Amino acid sequence: MQWSNAQTLPTTVSANQCDFKIISTEAVKVASNTAPPPKTGWQKITLPHNWDISWQNYTGTAWYKIIWQRHCTVSSEQAQPVAFLLDRINMAGAVYSNQELLWHDASLVEPLSRSWNMPRMWTLPASSIHASENEILVKVVGVQTQSSGLTQIEFSSVDHITQLYQRYILERRTTYFINFIITLVLGLMGLFIWLFRRKEYAFGWFALTSLFWIGFISNVLITQPLPFTDTILTSRLNIIFLLSYVNCLCLFSWRFAKKCYKKTEYSLFFIHIIFSILLLSIPLDYLKITLTLCFIYSGFVFFTNCIFFQWVAYKNKSAEVLFLAVIFLIFIIIAIHDIIAYQVNINSLFWTPFAAPFTSLAVSCILAWRIAQNINQVELFNQKLSTTVDQVTLDLKRSLNKKYQLEVNNMRLQERLNLAHELHDGLGGSISRSMILLDLNENVDKAQIMSMLKLLRNDLRQVIDSGSSLGSKVPENPILWAAPIRHRFVQIFEEMDIHSIWHMPLQWTSIPSMIQSLTLARVAEEALNNIVKHSQATQVKVTLYENEQDILILEIQDNGIGFDPASVQQGFHVGLQSMQVRVKRLGGDFEMQSRQGETVIRAFLHL
Repeated sequence: MQWSNAQTLPTTVSANQCDFKIISTEAVKVASNTAPPPKTGWQKITLPHNWDISWQNYTGTAWYKIIWQRHCTVSSEQAQPVAFLLDRINMAGAVYSNQELLWHDASLVEPLSRSWNMPRMWTLPASSIHASENEILVKVVGVQTQSSGLTQIEFSSVDHITQLYQRYILERRTTYFINFIITLVLGLMGLFIWLFRRKEYAFGWFALTSLFWIGFISNVLITQPLPFTDTILTSRLNIIFLLSYVNCLCLFSWRFAKKCYKKTEYSLFFIHIIFSILLLSIPLDYLKITLTLCFIYSGFVFFTNCIFFQWVAYKNKSAEVLFLAVIFLIFIIIAIHDIIAYQVNINSLFWTPFAAPFTSLAVSCILAWRIAQNINQVELFNQKLSTTVDQVTLDLKRSLNKKYQLEVNNMRLQERLNLAHELHDGLGGSISRSMILLDLNENVDKAQIMSMLKLLRNDLRQVIDSGSSLGSKVPENPILWAAPIRHRFVQIFEEMDIHSIWHMPLQWTSIPSMIQSLTLARVAEEALNNIVKHSQATQVKVTLYENEQDILILEIQDNGIGFDPASVQQGFHVGLQSMQVRVKRLGGDFEMQSRQGETVIRAFLHL
């Protein structure tokens, strides 16, 4: 006969038109997994039947025999099908009705199938139901410490059992599956946010919390055997997932409130490691008490954190933290309700399966709120930054305009200063020479005066031309560079009976810049002009050379009466100070040595 595990057979019989009575429930242990139901040894029991209470430390196979009877007031109602529902089979099993197999789990040996959280119903055709007594045999394969055994069994009309079955599926399967999907999606979102922004520690801990919660509720959803582990190891790992979930939930809530309790966190981590090692290594005889202890510890930490976070939220005052505190408060209310309901009636309607998806969504809303606030802060910061940049740009523009005006004024002053130096060194020297010639010659004819005026005119043109020295060209060699100076002063030296010697290299070793060339020319003119006016010398030596360090050196030496170099620093010799300023402006060095009968002036320029 083919039996249906769906629940879709039509019926018009209501639950109150027939009476369903369970006459007896018995159980017996068998030595072999393949052993048939024995003839003797049956013990009367009541359902639900828990091995950990009735048969402590038992691992193996047991048979359950349920004798039931249907009595209908109308004989025609006897032709209607009957449905029955098994609340739980823990861990795996098979079901027979009147010696005929209805169903069995995929695996009845380790690793076992997992039917402990899977309600199952069957529809029995009227032809298979006896008028007197009927027998349901349930084979259960279980292990110690896992509350193995059989829970409630109920007989009724197809409609009633179908409604009850759908309720159980919604509570124990659908809601958990929805919670699994929501938690997985939100956990991945938190993980990706943390990976892209490592400073968001709350999102990282939320991702870990979601991961361990998924591992924990997977134990509820998985019905097929796990090929890589046995039932006992699965239970050990499941409690480790619960411990990890509770610890990560604490860290997530604290980081979300921007709190850090190092000592408490280290203590939780240390206890978690100790419990995990204990769960993986403890012998089977002590596993039940260890699992219970770890479960109680997890519940204690969970409730303590939910209560403690109310104080954290009160101190924090942030709206998002207060919202999370409300969710933790709802956690406490739901847990208390379910604990009381479990004590009153194991088949009561529990809130946890329905609350889990909504609380996950609420936590996701809080995290989304945090992200939205961060984005708003970034946008506000960008707006302020844009305003600040515009203001700074305007201030900078004004500052640059002021700086430009100052530079223009400075350039004008510098040009005036340069012009003063040029006039003093160039034109002033020519005027001084002309005055000396006029002073020495009492009888000066027209031609000499015209020659002096032409010389002054040429010097003035040279001053004007030197104002655009950047566009000028450096003389091709030192001889051409010294030629105008030598021509001018040799005439004066001959008239004053001064003997001059000029040492110039034939070619430049390193060609100086135009400004360097002009500076050395002005230094030479000023020094020679001072010799003419003040030194009373009879011999002058002018030397230009370059040393091995690529330094161009101008050296002017005379045998005059000398001067006090200290007086130059005090500002008594404008011409000598002018020479120093010119040379040092180009990063060079200026050296003066003077005594009676010998004066040496050197200018050093780095090429």
